[in-house]
Amino acid sequence: MVSPKAVCIIGAGPSGIVAAKSLVHDHAKGTFHVTVFEALDRIGGLWPVSEDDKGMVNPQMCTNQSRHTVSFSGLAWPETMPAFPKAWQVGRWLERYVEKYPGYEIKKNTKVVKTSLKDKKWTVRTRSGGRGEPIQERSHEFDYLIISTGFFGKPRVPKILENLPAPVFHSSQVPQSLDDILTNNGNISPRPGRKIVVVGGQMSGVEIAGSIALKLSSGENSPGESFRSTAAEYTIINVVQNPLWIMPLFLPKEPVVDVAGSGKAVEKASNSSSPFLPCDLVTYNLGRRPPGTVQNTSGHISEEIAALTHLFLSTYIGGDQSEYSNHLTMQGDVRNKPPFLAVSDGYTEFVRSGIIQTRRGKLLGGGSGSENALLMKDGEEEYQIEDVAAVVLATGYDATHSLDFLPDEVLQMLQFDPNSDAFPVALNVNSSINKSIPSLGFVGFYRSPYWGVMEMQARYLSALWTGNSKAVEALANDTTLDFMIKLRTDPRRAQFPMGDYAYLMESFGEILSVRRAEPPDSKEERTGLVLPPRYLLPTSSEVERKEAGLARSIIDETISESVTRGKYVARAAFRAMQGDWKLERTITSRIASYPSGTLSGNAYFKPRIPTEKDFDFEYLYLENGEFKADNGFNFTAKRSYAHRYNESTDTLSVWFTKSDQKTVDYFFHSLQFVPSDRKAAKTGKEPWKANSSHLCIEDLYDVEYEFYFQGAGLREWSMEYTVRGPAKDYTIRSLYRR
Repeated sequence: MVSPKAVCIIGAGPSGIVAAKSLVHDHAKGTFHVTVFEALDRIGGLWPVSEDDKGMVNPQMCTNQSRHTVSFSGLAWPETMPAFPKAWQVGRWLERYVEKYPGYEIKKNTKVVKTSLKDKKWTVRTRSGGRGEPIQERSHEFDYLIISTGFFGKPRVPKILENLPAPVFHSSQVPQSLDDILTNNGNISPRPGRKIVVVGGQMSGVEIAGSIALKLSSGENSPGESFRSTAAEYTIINVVQNPLWIMPLFLPKEPVVDVAGSGKAVEKASNSSSPFLPCDLVTYNLGRRPPGTVQNTSGHISEEIAALTHLFLSTYIGGDQSEYSNHLTMQGDVRNKPPFLAVSDGYTEFVRSGIIQTRRGKLLGGGSGSENALLMKDGEEEYQIEDVAAVVLATGYDATHSLDFLPDEVLQMLQFDPNSDAFPVALNVNSSINKSIPSLGFVGFYRSPYWGVMEMQARYLSALWTGNSKAVEALANDTTLDFMIKLRTDPRRAQFPMGDYAYLMESFGEILSVRRAEPPDSKEERTGLVLPPRYLLPTSSEVERKEAGLARSIIDETISESVTRGKYVARAAFRAMQGDWKLERTITSRIASYPSGTLSGNAYFKPRIPTEKDFDFEYLYLENGEFKADNGFNFTAKRSYAHRYNESTDTLSVWFTKSDQKTVDYFFHSLQFVPSDRKAAKTGKEPWKANSSHLCIEDLYDVEYEFYFQGAGLREWSMEYTVRGPAKDYTIRSLYRR
């Protein structure tokens, strides 16, 4: 009997867990004996497994891809989960995955401190204990080693602000409380500054700036004694180096439609009533790729690819972002440069309202002439940011700390470059292995390790190490290593050098003989979305097939409901309402005691942390304007409501407020979205409609809404309600435009 091959996996985050599962469950029992070493006292890596976890990721942070992508093929998310789960929910999902696919050992509180390779055997030195337990060091021998420590080895914090009196945080360590941000977790008195500076304009910088802006907006617009009564005095300065696209979590599935132009020409028109889906269910679509083998469009970005990507983003987002800030405007030469992207629902409107101000530049250090100042440089020009209250450094991570256990000779074979933030080691076969060290594998060791790709990398390594001929051939014939090394210094390198998810999944699928699950009635060779449950190995167990089938059915139902009942339109409309609007209102009364007239003014949707736990998002709605009655009587009018969104029911609702104009009083109405006439929608002019009818004491309210989308944004929208009762008979129509 052949002894099992011993495999060491370093790290029990998603990549380590799926690597262990693949080795144990994708092959005959006894093929591999797997041991996972995890330095933490829990699994999950960056992903917390509880709501009070104090790790590198805020437990309440939501994912920037939907649960349909943040998953492996063998475990479906419950339908009751949010479309974009919170970080702690991802950790819990991983715990379920480990329970469903056991068969390997996870040694927690055990850090790998040193490794060596001799005579085709890996010696792994570990240290365990501490926290009251005796420290123990042990050596272990393995046939194979998998590095699943991830790219986020250690926060990159430039040591140039050590003498700044204001609190300084890395983006991974920002406290959840606004007071703790401004006082360094309560350890010092609040500083007199009023500018919270976020240095960094990519994913984490935009996310942190938006998160702090919500806290400030909530502090100003929540009822009662605010947790920071001076919230309105603060401003967030987001320092960016490049203009970047801000993508919302939900995108229109069909942002443009083909309409008849002059003669026989076909023209594109903006679609006012597209169905909406989570952003990844729109962007990861194989149907948009040219026929034939899927080609890699990431890495080096040509001007042609850049222009096409910018066009795609502007179409789906709904414009060039010039309405928000010069530093976000996507016009001119920038459309030929590699695009930069971040994901946020609220950031752009916080910029429009002034809570977030964008500045172009690079941090040089503390300023002069003021103890709370930062020195910045934009091109050749230096400038200072004064009045600093706190600094958040969204400056990324140093991945080299995730490799500090490897010996120098191995690092040399991997062509290790500690200064490369894209490819610190040179690897073959989609960053999974290096030809010169075939017993050393990598899973998830690249920027943006999509979960499906992690699973494919793990499957590839397990296939290679069992002698699968196609896997062996793929490594022998791989020529991508030199290209990867060139990308280290390529000025046209993509923001995410391995960002072509569809290509990576299809490439691995070809190597592993994975036949992508296609719809039963499909006549096309390649259709639809790139999703982990569509990519099952021929040898997948019945349990995996059942879970993958369940996941696919949930996704199919989600897509169907986005059309048949307008699922997610309420969420998309709610997001797009944020910010400031010009308001025009007409009141038509059919009784003499209630005057007709018009109102011109402004309306403001102010985000705040929900004031009741049953809701996921909330605005304080404020309006003011001049009312001119037909009888000649004029006066200034003010009004407030609360608008709320509940994700579990996909419902947008409106509530009356009390006399303080902040505290929610009682229910007004909720919007029921009406599936649009798809034939009429083909013109692009048909809006999404919603209605409501309810009795308020003795008065009947019939409410109708119309939403005209442009991409993910709202071009304009209207509300009309008719009130009939013993002493009322009038119609109010309100039109909102930017």
